[in-house]
Amino acid sequence: MSPHSESSWSWDRRLVLLVSLVAATVLMATPRLITPFPAQAAWYESAAFFPRLALALACIAGLFELHQRRSAVELADSDELDSSAANMRQALGMLALFGLYMLAVPFMGYLSSTWLFLMASGAWLGLSRRATLGLSALLSLGMWAVFVKVLKVYFGHGWLI
Repeated sequence: MSPHSESSWSWDRRLVLLVSLVAATVLMATPRLITPFPAQAAWYESAAFFPRLALALACIAGLFELHQRRSAVELADSDELDSSAANMRQALGMLALFGLYMLAVPFMGYLSSTWLFLMASGAWLGLSRRATLGLSALLSLGMWAVFVKVLKVYFGHGWLI
């Protein structure tokens, strides 16, 4: 039996395969998950366009990652980041901020909650005020334009924008 047979797959390869399969399953179930499904809308104007695109990219990326992992790579030969150097306090803080951001979007609106999330993230990570303000303004407006205007993702109407 080869060292990379089905029975010897490491947990991370199995996880990548599982995520790819879940993304493929959700992609196929999209018409039943989005109600009402806009079957008569053009594919590029459909509310299902962005979710389907993201799920298809997740499937393709997962399969590509499995293909890349088909042979063992020594850590010294890898381009991957060393996770032992991560600042867990900052990572957990960002996770908490993102959780608050997800809760804020339906109430505050996409643009204002994204700007607030990016401002809080920059402050939490220790960026300068000038860099935080500039990045927050440009990224929130840019992401709003892409998601709301180009991809036509509906976020509901919040209190603000």
